[in-house]
Amino acid sequence: MKKFLSCTIILILLFCIKVSGQDYTFSNHNIVPFSLNPALAGNANAIRIATNYRQQWMNLGNRYHTARVSYDQNFYKQMCSLGFSYTYDNMSNGIFQTNELALVYAHNIRLADGYFIRLGIQGSLFLNYFGYANLIFEDQYDPASGSINPTTLENFENDNRIIGDFSAGIAFVMENKLTIGFSANHLSEPDNGFIDKNRNKIYRKYVAHINYVYDFKHQSGLYNKRDLSSTYLFINANYQHQFNFNAAYLGTGVAFKPLILGVAFKSNFIDSNIASAMVGVHYKGLQLFYICDFNVSTEGNGTWAHELSLIYVIKPKRKDLCPVVYW
Repeated sequence: MKKFLSCTIILILLFCIKVSGQDYTFSNHNIVPFSLNPALAGNANAIRIATNYRQQWMNLGNRYHTARVSYDQNFYKQMCSLGFSYTYDNMSNGIFQTNELALVYAHNIRLADGYFIRLGIQGSLFLNYFGYANLIFEDQYDPASGSINPTTLENFENDNRIIGDFSAGIAFVMENKLTIGFSANHLSEPDNGFIDKNRNKIYRKYVAHINYVYDFKHQSGLYNKRDLSSTYLFINANYQHQFNFNAAYLGTGVAFKPLILGVAFKSNFIDSNIASAMVGVHYKGLQLFYICDFNVSTEGNGTWAHELSLIYVIKPKRKDLCPVVYW
């Protein structure tokens, strides 16, 4: 039975690779700094260090792990921002691994008091590994004896790939109220095949996103309008398109110090509908979030997921210029 399971995993894995499967994803990109749009690097107007971890497919015995660490800050009167991130994506218990190193630059343009345009560009280096030596192929199985031959006729050009890539984005910001952005990822559409590296490119991904914040204390006149208070309502949405893959996300929640609570829904319009619940706490510059995904599709397939995020923000002496929304 394990032999057939291994073959099934191979077929699924190769299919995902062959059709240029979608990028790694998180349920809550708003607490994964500049993961949707490089223009959002530095939008905390502080030194920000973040770690994010996601685990899914636990029920399939074939867990899928994604981990990301990032650092970003702004400088020169908060007009310029730099960011760096490292992402590790582990599929099929290490059979397919992706490592991404990304460097981001963002520029903040003041249009008027409280209104800004942010521009961002990102350069990425991917180091991908395919551990086909750990797999069992059809020609290795002897149906007569049930034994496994140690060799296979399957041939792969290589088991490692190094790929360069670029992304860019733009965002319009109304201070402490609204952020609307658009990004284009994988602009170079690099090749990423292990069987035939010239036939498996990473398709461009387009992302549109919007975040709205309603600050209760600002509206009541009880708080300095240049800062985001600790009590507010937020509504966020994004839409992603990559080749034949589409996904829409809608989330909402409320923050009341020290808690941040939220719910969200995500769908690919075909066979995947995910509901998410988030709980977060923050104390001074330290923020901790937990998210649980629930598969609400008609067919359950072990797609429940858990996410943990830890963010540390070193506050600047100046007041924030842009809102940071955490859902």
